[in-house]
Amino acid sequence: MAQPTATTSARQAFAQVYVIDLAGELISSVEPAILKAYQNASSEGARVVILNFSQLAYKNSSGIKLLVTLLARSDAAGRRLYAVELSVEYRNIFQVTGLDQGITVYASEADALKAAHELLDTPGAPLPSVAPAQPAVTKRPTDSWAGPVERLSIAERPAGARALNVQGRPLFGPLQGFGQLWEKTYRIGLRGSTATAQEVIATWKQNVPKLKPPQKHFYPSATGIAPDELVLIDAQTPGGPISTGVMVLYAGAESFTLMTPAGHPEAGWVTFSSYVEDGCTFGQVQVMARASDPLYELAFRLAGSKLQDQTWTHVLMALAAQLGTSGEVHMDKTLLDPKLQWGRVCNIWYNALLRTLLYSPVASLRRIGRWFKSKSRPGGPPV
Repeated sequence: MAQPTATTSARQAFAQVYVIDLAGELISSVEPAILKAYQNASSEGARVVILNFSQLAYKNSSGIKLLVTLLARSDAAGRRLYAVELSVEYRNIFQVTGLDQGITVYASEADALKAAHELLDTPGAPLPSVAPAQPAVTKRPTDSWAGPVERLSIAERPAGARALNVQGRPLFGPLQGFGQLWEKTYRIGLRGSTATAQEVIATWKQNVPKLKPPQKHFYPSATGIAPDELVLIDAQTPGGPISTGVMVLYAGAESFTLMTPAGHPEAGWVTFSSYVEDGCTFGQVQVMARASDPLYELAFRLAGSKLQDQTWTHVLMALAAQLGTSGEVHMDKTLLDPKLQWGRVCNIWYNALLRTLLYSPVASLRRIGRWFKSKSRPGGPPV
Protein backbone atom coordinates (compact mmCIF):
# COMPACT_ATOMS: atom_id res chain seq x y z
CA MET A 1 0.00 0.00 0.00
CA ALA A 2 1.37 3.43 -0.94
CA GLN A 3 2.37 5.58 1.99
CA PRO A 4 0.31 8.77 2.40
CA THR A 5 2.18 11.99 1.79
CA ALA A 6 1.66 15.54 2.92
CA THR A 7 3.39 18.87 2.55
CA THR A 8 3.11 22.11 4.48
CA SER A 9 4.38 25.57 3.70
CA ALA A 10 4.07 28.84 5.57
CA ARG A 11 3.88 32.26 3.92
CA GLN A 12 3.47 35.72 5.33
CA ALA A 13 0.27 37.44 4.19
CA PHE A 14 1.11 40.73 5.90
CA ALA A 15 2.56 41.85 9.22
CA GLN A 16 1.70 39.42 12.03
CA VAL A 17 -0.47 37.23 9.77
CA TYR A 18 0.78 33.94 8.30
CA VAL A 19 -0.91 31.32 6.15
CA ILE A 20 -0.01 27.63 6.43
CA ASP A 21 -0.97 25.71 3.30
CA LEU A 22 -1.84 22.06 3.95
CA ALA A 23 -1.58 19.61 1.07
CA GLY A 24 -1.93 15.84 0.86
CA GLU A 25 -3.14 13.84 3.85
CA LEU A 26 -3.34 15.25 7.38
CA ILE A 27 -2.40 12.30 9.57
CA SER A 28 -0.15 11.77 12.58
CA SER A 29 3.03 11.23 10.53
CA VAL A 30 3.00 14.84 9.29
CA GLU A 31 2.74 16.32 12.79
CA PRO A 32 6.43 17.41 12.99
CA ALA A 33 6.23 19.31 9.70
CA ILE A 34 3.06 21.17 10.66
CA LEU A 35 4.30 22.01 14.14
CA LYS A 36 7.54 23.30 12.63
CA ALA A 37 5.66 25.52 10.16
CA TYR A 38 3.52 26.83 13.01
CA GLN A 39 6.58 27.46 15.19
CA ASN A 40 8.31 29.33 12.38
CA ALA A 41 5.29 31.59 11.98
CA SER A 42 5.15 32.12 15.74
CA SER A 43 8.83 33.03 15.97
CA GLU A 44 8.27 35.67 13.26
CA GLY A 45 5.67 37.36 15.44
CA ALA A 46 2.43 35.92 14.02
CA ARG A 47 -0.70 36.98 15.87
CA VAL A 48 -3.04 35.25 13.42
CA VAL A 49 -2.32 31.90 11.76
CA ILE A 50 -4.57 30.79 8.91
CA LEU A 51 -4.73 27.10 7.98
CA ASN A 52 -5.58 26.70 4.29
CA PHE A 53 -7.27 23.34 3.60
CA SER A 54 -7.86 23.85 -0.13
CA GLN A 55 -5.24 21.27 -1.14
CA LEU A 56 -5.97 18.75 1.62
CA ALA A 57 -7.10 15.41 0.25
CA TYR A 58 -7.88 13.60 3.49
CA LYS A 59 -7.53 13.67 7.27
CA ASN A 60 -8.17 11.02 9.89
CA SER A 61 -8.78 11.43 13.62
CA SER A 62 -5.04 11.76 14.30
CA GLY A 63 -5.07 14.86 12.11
CA ILE A 64 -7.94 16.30 14.12
CA LYS A 65 -5.99 15.80 17.36
CA LEU A 66 -3.13 17.73 15.80
CA LEU A 67 -5.47 20.68 15.25
CA VAL A 68 -6.36 20.64 18.96
CA THR A 69 -2.63 20.77 19.78
CA LEU A 70 -2.24 23.83 17.52
CA LEU A 71 -5.28 25.44 19.12
CA ALA A 72 -3.91 24.86 22.63
CA ARG A 73 -0.62 26.50 21.65
CA SER A 74 -2.43 29.42 20.04
CA ASP A 75 -4.63 30.02 23.07
CA ALA A 76 -1.63 29.93 25.39
CA ALA A 77 0.14 32.57 23.28
CA GLY A 78 -2.92 34.77 22.75
CA ARG A 79 -2.83 33.95 19.05
CA ARG A 80 -5.84 33.45 16.73
CA LEU A 81 -6.23 30.32 14.62
CA TYR A 82 -8.40 30.42 11.49
CA ALA A 83 -9.30 27.70 8.97
CA VAL A 84 -10.29 28.35 5.34
CA GLU A 85 -11.38 26.47 2.23
CA LEU A 86 -13.03 23.59 4.08
CA SER A 87 -15.14 21.26 1.97
CA VAL A 88 -18.68 20.45 3.10
CA GLU A 89 -17.44 17.12 4.49
CA TYR A 90 -14.68 18.77 6.49
CA ARG A 91 -17.06 21.45 7.80
CA ASN A 92 -19.20 18.59 9.13
CA ILE A 93 -16.12 17.10 10.83
CA PHE A 94 -15.35 20.46 12.48
CA GLN A 95 -18.96 20.66 13.66
CA VAL A 96 -19.26 17.16 15.11
CA THR A 97 -15.91 17.43 16.90
CA GLY A 98 -16.61 20.93 18.22
CA LEU A 99 -13.46 22.33 16.63
CA ASP A 100 -15.48 25.14 15.07
CA GLN A 101 -15.98 26.49 18.61
CA GLY A 102 -12.25 27.16 18.90
CA ILE A 103 -10.97 27.55 15.35
CA THR A 104 -12.76 30.28 13.42
CA VAL A 105 -13.85 28.98 10.02
CA TYR A 106 -14.03 31.23 6.94
CA ALA A 107 -15.21 30.28 3.48
CA SER A 108 -12.18 31.72 1.73
CA GLU A 109 -8.69 32.96 2.40
CA ALA A 110 -9.79 36.46 1.36
CA ASP A 111 -12.48 36.47 4.08
CA ALA A 112 -9.97 35.32 6.72
CA LEU A 113 -7.42 37.95 5.67
CA LYS A 114 -10.03 40.67 5.88
CA ALA A 115 -11.02 39.51 9.38
CA ALA A 116 -7.36 39.44 10.46
CA HIS A 117 -6.81 42.92 9.02
CA GLU A 118 -9.75 44.26 11.03
CA LEU A 119 -8.69 42.38 14.18
CA LEU A 120 -5.17 43.77 14.16
CA ASP A 121 -6.44 47.25 13.34
CA THR A 122 -3.57 48.43 11.17
CA PRO A 123 -4.62 51.88 9.88
CA GLY A 124 -3.53 52.61 6.35
CA ALA A 125 -2.26 49.10 5.73
CA PRO A 126 -3.58 47.79 2.41
CA LEU A 127 -5.35 44.47 2.29
CA PRO A 128 -2.94 41.80 1.08
CA SER A 129 -3.42 39.97 -2.15
CA VAL A 130 -4.63 36.39 -1.93
CA ALA A 131 -2.42 33.58 -3.19
CA PRO A 132 -3.32 32.38 -6.70
CA ALA A 133 -5.90 29.61 -6.79
CA GLN A 134 -4.46 26.11 -6.97
CA PRO A 135 -5.76 23.23 -9.10
CA ALA A 136 -8.61 21.31 -7.54
CA VAL A 137 -7.65 18.33 -5.38
CA THR A 138 -9.37 14.97 -5.57
CA LYS A 139 -10.48 14.45 -1.99
CA ARG A 140 -10.76 11.03 -0.44
CA PRO A 141 -14.24 10.12 0.85
CA THR A 142 -14.92 11.01 4.48
CA ASP A 143 -17.65 8.45 5.15
CA SER A 144 -15.51 6.98 7.93
CA TRP A 145 -16.58 9.98 10.03
CA ALA A 146 -19.75 10.46 12.07
CA GLY A 147 -22.08 13.21 10.98
CA PRO A 148 -22.98 16.31 13.01
CA VAL A 149 -25.34 15.55 15.90
CA GLU A 150 -26.92 17.92 18.41
CA ARG A 151 -28.08 15.26 20.89
CA LEU A 152 -27.33 11.54 21.18
CA SER A 153 -30.14 9.05 20.73
CA ILE A 154 -30.13 5.38 21.74
CA ALA A 155 -31.84 3.45 18.94
CA GLU A 156 -31.95 0.17 20.86
CA ARG A 157 -30.71 -0.62 24.35
CA PRO A 158 -28.35 -3.61 24.42
CA ALA A 159 -29.36 -6.37 26.83
CA GLY A 160 -27.94 -5.81 30.31
CA ALA A 161 -26.99 -2.16 29.83
CA ARG A 162 -28.35 0.50 32.18
CA ALA A 163 -28.25 3.01 29.31
CA LEU A 164 -28.08 6.05 31.58
CA ASN A 165 -26.60 9.50 30.91
CA VAL A 166 -26.40 9.13 27.13
CA GLN A 167 -29.86 9.73 25.69
CA GLY A 168 -30.28 13.40 24.76
CA ARG A 169 -26.75 14.38 25.76
CA PRO A 170 -24.57 16.64 23.57
CA LEU A 171 -21.06 15.54 22.65
CA PHE A 172 -18.17 17.12 24.57
CA GLY A 173 -14.72 17.24 22.96
CA PRO A 174 -11.48 18.61 24.43
CA LEU A 175 -12.64 22.19 23.88
CA GLN A 176 -15.76 21.65 25.99
CA GLY A 177 -14.12 20.14 29.09
CA PHE A 178 -13.11 21.76 32.39
CA GLY A 179 -9.75 20.34 33.47
CA GLN A 180 -6.19 20.39 32.20
CA LEU A 181 -5.78 19.11 28.64
CA TRP A 182 -3.67 15.95 28.44
CA GLU A 183 -2.54 13.74 25.61
CA LYS A 184 -1.65 10.20 26.69
CA THR A 185 -0.31 7.51 24.39
CA TYR A 186 -0.18 3.82 25.31
CA ARG A 187 1.44 1.36 22.88
CA ILE A 188 2.34 -2.29 22.77
CA GLY A 189 4.66 -4.12 20.38
CA LEU A 190 2.98 -7.40 19.40
CA ARG A 191 5.87 -9.84 19.69
CA GLY A 192 6.24 -12.13 16.70
CA SER A 193 2.82 -11.25 15.32
CA THR A 194 2.38 -11.37 11.55
CA ALA A 195 -0.95 -9.53 11.72
CA THR A 196 -1.25 -6.43 9.59
CA ALA A 197 -2.46 -3.13 11.04
CA GLN A 198 -5.81 -3.69 9.34
CA GLU A 199 -6.13 -7.17 10.87
CA VAL A 200 -5.32 -5.83 14.34
CA ILE A 201 -8.02 -3.15 14.07
CA ALA A 202 -10.56 -5.62 12.69
CA THR A 203 -9.91 -7.89 15.69
CA TRP A 204 -10.11 -4.93 18.05
CA LYS A 205 -13.46 -3.78 16.68
CA GLN A 206 -14.94 -7.26 16.97
CA ASN A 207 -13.78 -7.79 20.56
CA VAL A 208 -14.31 -4.45 22.30
CA PRO A 209 -16.45 -5.98 25.11
CA LYS A 210 -13.99 -8.85 25.70
CA LEU A 211 -10.95 -6.61 26.11
CA LYS A 212 -12.39 -4.62 29.00
CA PRO A 213 -11.17 -4.74 32.62
CA PRO A 214 -13.41 -6.90 34.88
CA GLN A 215 -15.05 -3.90 36.58
CA LYS A 216 -16.15 -2.33 33.28
CA HIS A 217 -18.84 -3.47 30.86
CA PHE A 218 -18.97 -2.20 27.27
CA TYR A 219 -22.12 -2.58 25.18
CA PRO A 220 -21.66 -1.76 21.47
CA SER A 221 -24.74 -1.46 19.30
CA ALA A 222 -25.78 -4.34 17.06
CA THR A 223 -23.99 -2.61 14.18
CA GLY A 224 -20.70 -2.60 16.09
CA ILE A 225 -17.88 -0.09 15.74
CA ALA A 226 -19.12 2.13 12.92
CA PRO A 227 -19.50 5.92 12.56
CA ASP A 228 -22.40 7.40 14.58
CA GLU A 229 -22.91 4.20 16.60
CA LEU A 230 -22.93 4.21 20.41
CA VAL A 231 -21.03 2.10 22.92
CA LEU A 232 -22.77 2.11 26.31
CA ILE A 233 -20.64 1.72 29.43
CA ASP A 234 -21.41 0.50 32.95
CA ALA A 235 -18.47 0.54 35.33
CA GLN A 236 -17.66 0.23 39.00
CA THR A 237 -15.29 2.95 40.22
CA PRO A 238 -13.85 3.83 43.65
CA GLY A 239 -16.47 6.58 43.78
CA GLY A 240 -19.32 4.20 43.00
CA PRO A 241 -21.10 2.88 39.91
CA ILE A 242 -21.20 4.96 36.76
CA SER A 243 -23.30 4.54 33.64
CA THR A 244 -22.37 6.48 30.52
CA GLY A 245 -21.23 5.79 26.96
CA VAL A 246 -19.32 7.03 23.93
CA MET A 247 -20.06 7.65 20.25
CA VAL A 248 -17.96 6.28 17.40
CA LEU A 249 -16.57 9.45 15.86
CA TYR A 250 -14.33 7.78 13.27
CA ALA A 251 -13.91 4.20 12.08
CA GLY A 252 -11.30 3.42 9.46
CA ALA A 253 -9.28 0.37 8.45
CA GLU A 254 -6.30 1.21 10.68
CA SER A 255 -7.91 3.18 13.52
CA PHE A 256 -11.17 4.13 15.20
CA THR A 257 -12.01 6.98 17.57
CA LEU A 258 -14.60 7.29 20.34
CA MET A 259 -15.95 10.66 21.53
CA THR A 260 -17.49 11.37 24.93
CA PRO A 261 -20.91 12.83 25.78
CA ALA A 262 -21.59 15.44 28.44
CA GLY A 263 -21.29 13.87 31.89
CA HIS A 264 -18.60 11.34 30.99
CA PRO A 265 -15.55 11.61 33.30
CA GLU A 266 -13.53 12.99 30.38
CA ALA A 267 -14.37 15.39 27.59
CA GLY A 268 -12.47 14.34 24.51
CA TRP A 269 -11.46 11.48 22.26
CA VAL A 270 -9.86 8.06 22.52
CA THR A 271 -8.22 6.73 19.36
CA PHE A 272 -7.37 3.05 18.89
CA SER A 273 -4.87 2.42 16.13
CA SER A 274 -2.31 0.00 14.75
CA TYR A 275 0.80 0.49 12.65
CA VAL A 276 3.94 -1.36 11.57
CA GLU A 277 7.36 0.02 12.48
CA ASP A 278 10.71 -1.69 11.82
CA GLY A 279 8.91 -4.92 11.01
CA CYS A 280 6.93 -5.00 14.29
CA THR A 281 3.18 -4.48 14.50
CA PHE A 282 2.01 -2.16 17.26
CA GLY A 283 -1.33 -1.55 18.95
CA GLN A 284 -1.92 1.92 20.35
CA VAL A 285 -4.42 3.84 22.46
CA GLN A 286 -4.22 7.62 22.40
CA VAL A 287 -6.32 9.79 24.71
CA MET A 288 -6.76 13.54 24.19
CA ALA A 289 -9.11 14.90 26.81
CA ARG A 290 -9.84 17.10 29.80
CA ALA A 291 -11.72 16.14 32.94
CA SER A 292 -15.32 17.09 32.25
CA ASP A 293 -16.00 19.05 35.45
CA PRO A 294 -14.34 20.10 38.74
CA LEU A 295 -15.34 16.91 40.58
CA TYR A 296 -13.81 14.70 37.91
CA GLU A 297 -10.69 16.90 37.79
CA LEU A 298 -10.17 16.38 41.51
CA ALA A 299 -10.76 12.64 41.13
CA PHE A 300 -8.22 12.40 38.29
CA ARG A 301 -5.59 14.22 40.34
CA LEU A 302 -6.14 11.97 43.36
CA ALA A 303 -6.33 8.56 41.71
CA GLY A 304 -8.22 8.61 38.43
CA SER A 305 -5.17 9.16 36.23
CA LYS A 306 -3.49 6.00 37.58
CA LEU A 307 -6.72 4.05 37.16
CA GLN A 308 -6.89 5.23 33.55
CA ASP A 309 -3.34 3.99 32.97
CA GLN A 310 -4.33 0.61 34.39
CA THR A 311 -7.42 0.43 32.17
CA TRP A 312 -5.62 1.03 28.87
CA THR A 313 -2.71 -1.19 29.87
CA HIS A 314 -5.22 -3.99 30.51
CA VAL A 315 -6.92 -3.40 27.14
CA LEU A 316 -3.63 -3.56 25.21
CA MET A 317 -2.47 -6.68 27.05
CA ALA A 318 -5.84 -8.31 26.39
CA LEU A 319 -5.59 -7.34 22.71
CA ALA A 320 -2.19 -9.01 22.47
CA ALA A 321 -3.57 -12.15 24.10
CA GLN A 322 -6.53 -12.14 21.70
CA LEU A 323 -4.02 -12.08 18.84
CA GLY A 324 -2.08 -14.97 20.37
CA THR A 325 0.95 -12.98 21.45
CA SER A 326 2.20 -10.66 24.18
CA GLY A 327 4.22 -7.49 24.72
CA GLU A 328 5.06 -4.67 27.07
CA VAL A 329 2.95 -1.53 27.31
CA HIS A 330 4.75 1.82 27.18
CA MET A 331 3.09 5.11 28.05
CA ASP A 332 3.89 8.73 27.20
CA LYS A 333 1.94 11.75 28.35
CA THR A 334 2.03 15.44 27.49
CA LEU A 335 0.28 18.31 29.25
CA LEU A 336 -1.03 20.38 26.34
CA ASP A 337 -2.84 23.03 28.38
CA PRO A 338 -2.37 23.43 32.16
CA LYS A 339 -5.26 25.88 32.52
CA LEU A 340 -8.65 25.04 33.98
CA GLN A 341 -11.60 26.25 31.88
CA TRP A 342 -13.67 27.89 34.59
CA GLY A 343 -16.31 28.84 32.05
CA ARG A 344 -17.13 25.11 31.98
CA VAL A 345 -17.66 24.66 35.72
CA CYS A 346 -21.39 24.11 35.17
CA ASN A 347 -20.59 20.87 33.34
CA ILE A 348 -21.05 19.28 36.76
CA TRP A 349 -24.80 19.40 36.10
CA TYR A 350 -24.33 16.47 33.69
CA ASN A 351 -22.00 14.45 35.98
CA ALA A 352 -22.76 10.81 35.15
CA LEU A 353 -21.31 9.47 38.41
CA LEU A 354 -23.57 11.63 40.59
CA ARG A 355 -26.59 10.89 38.43
CA THR A 356 -25.92 7.14 38.49
CA LEU A 357 -25.60 7.19 42.29
CA LEU A 358 -28.95 9.02 42.48
CA TYR A 359 -30.57 6.64 40.01
CA SER A 360 -30.51 3.53 42.23
CA PRO A 361 -32.58 4.85 45.18
CA VAL A 362 -34.92 6.77 42.86
CA ALA A 363 -35.45 3.68 40.71
CA SER A 364 -36.16 1.60 43.84
CA LEU A 365 -38.75 4.13 45.06
CA ARG A 366 -40.40 4.09 41.63
CA ARG A 367 -40.60 0.29 41.66
CA ILE A 368 -42.14 0.37 45.15
CA GLY A 369 -44.62 3.02 44.01
CA ARG A 370 -45.65 0.92 41.00
CA TRP A 371 -46.09 -2.11 43.26
CA PHE A 372 -48.40 -0.23 45.64
CA LYS A 373 -50.41 1.16 42.71
CA SER A 374 -50.86 -2.33 41.30
CA LYS A 375 -51.99 -3.59 44.74
CA SER A 376 -54.60 -0.86 44.97
CA ARG A 377 -56.15 -1.85 41.65
CA PRO A 378 -58.67 -4.73 41.44
CA GLY A 379 -56.93 -7.88 40.26
CA GLY A 380 -53.56 -6.64 41.45
CA PRO A 381 -50.74 -9.14 41.95
CA PRO A 382 -50.91 -11.38 45.01
CA VAL A 383 -48.70 -10.65 48.01
